[in-house]
Amino acid sequence: MSKVSRVWKGLRIRASVLLFAKLATLMLALAFASNLMVSTTKYQAEVGSFFNVTNVLLATDKGFSRASGGSGGDGTNCSSPIIFGSTPGIANTSITQDHWVFDVQVNSTSNAGSGNYFNVTFVLASNSYGPLCIKTPSPALDNQSIECKFDVGNNLPSSPYTFKILIQ
Repeated sequence: MSKVSRVWKGLRIRASVLLFAKLATLMLALAFASNLMVSTTKYQAEVGSFFNVTNVLLATDKGFSRASGGSGGDGTNCSSPIIFGSTPGIANTSITQDHWVFDVQVNSTSNAGSGNYFNVTFVLASNSYGPLCIKTPSPALDNQSIECKFDVGNNLPSSPYTFKILIQ
């Protein structure tokens, strides 16, 4: 190897080391100059649920959400039940805006019988909500649904808590 090639090789190595050092210094400067924002997130979990569904209706837990608006109670007694139909129905207790609302979807089956009344009750911790009255159509059909919504107030109980749905 000639003296000139050794000198160029040495310069290339020094240039590479110098370039790496400058890039590392630049990355450190950018990391320390950037703003860091720390935020906390509070999570709540559902610990357990219990469904007691009689007469072959199907129920699906839709969970808790905040009410975006208020509404009166629909289907709160069996003199005016919410009847399963071709379009999804909604049965609810009186709902106040910004309160927590629990939603359960109840689906009909042809095995549920024609013209039968059912009471849907929601129990959260030791508090009961409802019942809401729903009714199967004549003739009874499969895959029709009613959303049953329960206003449980401005606060949920402290975790852990349990809830159950009774449809009788």
